[in-house]
Amino acid sequence: MADRSKVFVYPKDVSAFGFDWGRLSLTVAPEVNGAERFSGGVVDLPPGQGHTRHNHP
Repeated sequence: MADRSKVFVYPKDVSAFGFDWGRLSLTVAPEVNGAERFSGGVVDLPPGQGHTRHNHP
């Protein structure tokens, strides 16, 4: 269950999703702090890594 009192969440305090281009730590999401209209996170891209450009609707 999400802790709605968590306003600021650090990447080290949540599980990270691993991809071939790096890692994503969701710090604002329904499962983290009950966010209903917004999600956000911190992406760690090692030097020389990345992914193809894309848009989010």
